[in-house]
Amino acid sequence: MTRIAPLLVLALAACPKGSDNKKPVDPIPHGSDGTGSDAGRLLPEDDAGMAVLPPAPPVPRLPLGLPSLPDSPVLAVVTPDTVALGELLFHDARLGSDSKTSCATCHDPAHGYAGKNDTTAAGKPNLRRTPTLVNLAWTKDFGWDGRYHSLDEHLAAHVRGQLGDDLEPALRRVADLPVYRAHLARVGGAPTDAALHALEAFVLTRYDGDSPWDRLEPTMRMPKPGAPVDPIVAGYVVFTGKGQCAVCHTPPLYTDSGYHKAFIGAFADDGRGKVDPAQAGAFRTPTLRGAANRAAFFHSGAKTTLDEVVDYYLADHAGLDPALKKVALSPAERTSLLAFLRALSSPAVTTKPVLP
Repeated sequence: MTRIAPLLVLALAACPKGSDNKKPVDPIPHGSDGTGSDAGRLLPEDDAGMAVLPPAPPVPRLPLGLPSLPDSPVLAVVTPDTVALGELLFHDARLGSDSKTSCATCHDPAHGYAGKNDTTAAGKPNLRRTPTLVNLAWTKDFGWDGRYHSLDEHLAAHVRGQLGDDLEPALRRVADLPVYRAHLARVGGAPTDAALHALEAFVLTRYDGDSPWDRLEPTMRMPKPGAPVDPIVAGYVVFTGKGQCAVCHTPPLYTDSGYHKAFIGAFADDGRGKVDPAQAGAFRTPTLRGAANRAAFFHSGAKTTLDEVVDYYLADHAGLDPALKKVALSPAERTSLLAFLRALSSPAVTTKPVLP
């Protein structure tokens, strides 16, 4: 399998390097009627009973605010054909051993491809929150604890653990459908490899950018002497200064991709300590892009609003990560900080493909 150089507690699901960063597009390809991709619609079949597919939609381009794509060989799997197939597989509950659970069940597009403490297809509750899948093209290792060093390794493990089957038997439940046969043939290679490449491609192109903050002209992002201060701009000043948020949530991805012991959950969990014993209790810094769309926060899902998260960080956290310094904000500064955090979120995806 292709390996990634630079998440997904359940993950199934390129642009050319240096894609145009000035014309944002929707995070997933949309069909002509605006209800999602056309990839699974009823289509004519050829003499062999295989669906005749229309051309796949273009690969999503980078939205405003994101850096250029990394020089990573894994992005070679991203093509219009793989993304189109990956979108179907990501949303298809027939891949779940219960025929009810898909990747999108937990990694909900309407919540920024994230979730709460969701349940596996086998009915087992997850102790960790379903993390977001956005902007993974810049990620070097995967999972809350970073134990997976490639996206394909991460995907395979989570298809098995979350959907209840390895990918090969899961794929057999849909692979003979005419539309899927056509998609798999168009991607090429062994069906299981084609499906895994497709899921990689779909996940790697779940970009989150083009937020209200990104659309604000750079010259407007700092207070002007004597001029009224936009609350979002005031919040950015707090975020990068007094609030010390940018120490770990570094722009423009708003994560340092590191691991920090910032919160102790209700259950014992070594987190990064499973990989590096010196970092016991540390977890990946989640991106703040799209955070306003999420239903829960921290690795344990213990907080459910951004207000609760901010108030948590305003408390004293002696004995946790050294980067966590006690911060005192005025009510106005707290309000501005929340305004900025919400301004990092673009509207969530609400469409889904028509499945065959």
